[in-house]
Amino acid sequence: MKITTALLLIAATATAAFGQQKKTLSIDNFDYSAVKTAVQAIFGTEQNIGIGINAMLTKRVQQDGRFTIVERRKVNEIMNEQDFAASNRVKRGSGARIGQIKGADLTLMGDIVVFGRDDRRKSGVVGVIVPGAGGAAGGYQSDNKAVVVLNYRIVDVETSEVVASGEARGESKRTSKGFGAVLVAGLVGMGGAFDMTSSNFAETIIGEATMDAVDKLAVQIRSVNLSGGATDRAADIDARVADVNGASLTINAGSGAGLQVGQTFTVFHKGREIKDPATGEVLDVQTTPIGQLTLTVVREKIATGTYSGATAPVVGDVVRK
Repeated sequence: MKITTALLLIAATATAAFGQQKKTLSIDNFDYSAVKTAVQAIFGTEQNIGIGINAMLTKRVQQDGRFTIVERRKVNEIMNEQDFAASNRVKRGSGARIGQIKGADLTLMGDIVVFGRDDRRKSGVVGVIVPGAGGAAGGYQSDNKAVVVLNYRIVDVETSEVVASGEARGESKRTSKGFGAVLVAGLVGMGGAFDMTSSNFAETIIGEATMDAVDKLAVQIRSVNLSGGATDRAADIDARVADVNGASLTINAGSGAGLQVGQTFTVFHKGREIKDPATGEVLDVQTTPIGQLTLTVVREKIATGTYSGATAPVVGDVVRK
């Protein structure tokens, strides 16, 4: 008996996990307008660090596996490929199909509010500073510190509601002593272009601070509570029973409408329609509550659950929160 009970619990857990669909997330380029001056001073030229932050964060959030990530930064290239596949130049059945780009449930937007250094020297020994590179040479002790702060918000793309927000702060510190050079950021004056895509960006102090901020932000996103936004959307549904199989009901709404496994709804029988006598427009539909539906499996456009009530439901009955 104990073994049978355990197996039933495992099966129920697996069903719930299957039904709990991952949210689809798109990640916008981070706005860096507040730190443009600091960026130019560090890199010695104009750099769109918002694209770099996007790429780093996309990789980490994808690896976490909580969300399904959809590409938006280069979506035009995807659309062009679909259009090309639909032309007569591509073998039939081998190309990408038009209309298959997946929509996003949520969009992550962000701002880079701090991106810079706070360097201090502890002696007055004359040294040589490399302009724009953050490099120092001389016989003094130099305390080098880089700080990167990222603000973010997760927005429900259907309602424009901000369902989560926060801030991540990354730092990196280094101390140099005696005569020598310390690379803080940039290769300006040292022969060669330098940006966030450079192979040695991660080895610079500003690169370390950037990665620290992105890592902390990814941790926040992985653990953020989105139940409030989903529950609010589910409260607005006016679904219909699409299939009846004994005590199992399937309705014509799913995760796209904010539904989640475990939610409970009231099932109503449709009654008499009240129409406008002049236009024939349906003004109201009288309904009678007959039972409760608890969701066990949720997919993008449909959801299935267990029905309990004295009256048997039929296809077309109304389901509301």
